[in-house]
Amino acid sequence: MRSRRWPGAIGSDMVELPSHGPGKRFPHDRTEYALGTGGRCCGDLGVGERDTVVMEIHEFWRIVDAARDDAGATTDRFDEAAVAEALIARLAVLSPEEILEFDDHLDDVIGRLDTRRVAFACQLITGYLSDDLFSSFRAGLVGLGRRTVEQIIADPDCLAEHPVVIAIAEGRGDRFSLDSEDLLFAASSAYTQISGGDDCAFWDASDARRKAMAADDAPRPDGDSDAGPVSPSLPRLLTLLPLGRWASEPKPVKAPPAPDPHERCPLCGGALPVQSVGSSSRRDDDTIHTREFRRCMDCARVVERTRQADGGDAWRETDPTELDQMVSIRIMLDQ
Repeated sequence: MRSRRWPGAIGSDMVELPSHGPGKRFPHDRTEYALGTGGRCCGDLGVGERDTVVMEIHEFWRIVDAARDDAGATTDRFDEAAVAEALIARLAVLSPEEILEFDDHLDDVIGRLDTRRVAFACQLITGYLSDDLFSSFRAGLVGLGRRTVEQIIADPDCLAEHPVVIAIAEGRGDRFSLDSEDLLFAASSAYTQISGGDDCAFWDASDARRKAMAADDAPRPDGDSDAGPVSPSLPRLLTLLPLGRWASEPKPVKAPPAPDPHERCPLCGGALPVQSVGSSSRRDDDTIHTREFRRCMDCARVVERTRQADGGDAWRETDPTELDQMVSIRIMLDQ
């Protein structure tokens, strides 16, 4: 599965964070982006020229909802692949700058959905939870439209009343109906089309744009940490789709953790598992910054190190305050 983050060199067992997390910031509550000259007016989608390309959040949602209409999506009927295809077609007629701005808004909305309760909803609805699945699940939620997403951000338990989720619970819909990797990468796909098939064009442009804007960006919170109990409360969704609902169906098998014979916990000297959960990001100097995390098999505390070409620096305890904000890292470490 493709990743929205730059891959690190942790190995085949590496699990990356979704869009929201260390090394990736979101423009929360920012409703416009200034990107320079040469773009088209988003309000007219190609009619008129102006010096600065600006896509406001309502324009982002107008495009998403228009793609839903193109795909024949309704409250009761939703085909994520058809919506993603229609969205890519609409984005492909925009300028490169507009596509990048659209993707910024998508990152923002997906970041707002990065909470414990939404992650728990993903697990209840699909019967499975992984880093990649959680990212594409949130993209699928965006495909349900603005009104639904705003309701989910306010209360994820409202998914229990959505016709798509009810259809899944009743066996009339596939439990991965909301898993939309194609929608997650819609902007990348559209950018590739207008770039003559260059698969790297979008990522190069996106990286260059982030660098250009970095000096003007004020620090912003990574999103709602959804602080609360470890087991999030979703009473209606739990009634509709109780834990174990998909237990009889095939799902990926995860082997029990094996101790790493070469690494020990710096806090208690206990065993560390072989597998790491990792987060990678590209720095301004084009170097890859990779952090890998492991939970001690004895004291249960989380430690981390920065991965380097020669293996990495010394293990150290992860700041508990920072770890509390890293929802996906905690979920993956606890699986």
